[in-house]
Amino acid sequence: MQFASSDSVLFVLGLAAGPVIVLLILFGVSRLLAPRSPSGAKNTAYECGIPQQGSPWRPVNLRFSTIALLFVIFDAETVLLFAVAPGVRGSVIGAIEVGSFVFFLSFGLYYAWRKGALRWPS
Repeated sequence: MQFASSDSVLFVLGLAAGPVIVLLILFGVSRLLAPRSPSGAKNTAYECGIPQQGSPWRPVNLRFSTIALLFVIFDAETVLLFAVAPGVRGSVIGAIEVGSFVFFLSFGLYYAWRKGALRWPS
């Protein structure tokens, strides 16, 4: 088994150290040149201009993430339908495949609806 020469090891270390050094220089220059005027108003939490009410660590309702996940899934599947549509034009087998895809998509939406995943929390 042959090991790498010291020149190639130094070259790889230089390649790894180069970006780190550049980042440290950029952070240092930014720290020196950036204006600083701290105040109490700048150190508070910002929520769209509305003063914060309650603790920021309160639990979040999981329905929001469920609805967001369902949106992403159905949005991606709709994009796939638009991507496949030109390729199946005039094809009976393609129409059957797209129809079955839409059927399973509709079945998934019906299932989520029946389980109450689309009900907005009150």
